[in-house]
Amino acid sequence: MKLNWFEKLMVNSSIRPIFLRKDARFMLQLGGNLIEGGRVLEIGCGRGFGVDIIFSMFNPSYVEAFDFDPHQVHLAKKRLSHKYQNKVHLYEASATKIPSDDNHFDAIFDFAALHHISDNAVALNEISRVLKPGGQFFFLEMLSSLTLKPIMRLLTLHPPEAQFTWPELSMKLKKSNLIVSKHAFLSSHKVVGVAFKEEG
Repeated sequence: MKLNWFEKLMVNSSIRPIFLRKDARFMLQLGGNLIEGGRVLEIGCGRGFGVDIIFSMFNPSYVEAFDFDPHQVHLAKKRLSHKYQNKVHLYEASATKIPSDDNHFDAIFDFAALHHISDNAVALNEISRVLKPGGQFFFLEMLSSLTLKPIMRLLTLHPPEAQFTWPELSMKLKKSNLIVSKHAFLSSHKVVGVAFKEEG
């Protein structure tokens, strides 16, 4: 689902990278590994702040990133194409139908995209499909204790059926063969974690 004006204001804010960098440090502290020379995907890339953080903190050789909103992809290309040249590919796509081969990526990043996707169980199955066995899924997500508050429902377009508690999200991950190694609650409304695609 595309973001409304308020959500775009938030995700495109110049202060967002500060919080994303802090969240990425937590991912590493929770047992996530550097992806030296690996191939990485980010879902819901927005303006591309996550791509910058992935390159600077996880050291992959190549990053693909997509967004459902073509305007956001355009903004990301303006920011990043000259910066990383042949090391990044930015495109419009849906997380429920990722245009990649099976077992293609060493790691996949979700910086609070899943709760925007109505069929996020399908998206998680797609993430698992394109992730290599043993590959890492790094996730930061907002929980329904925040996203279903009346003020948030007034200001945002979060589909009600896409919202989840932590037990609900962890069950969806497990059903998609993504095994959470560690997670932490950064607040009562926000969870960050690392999952691995089960081998075999």
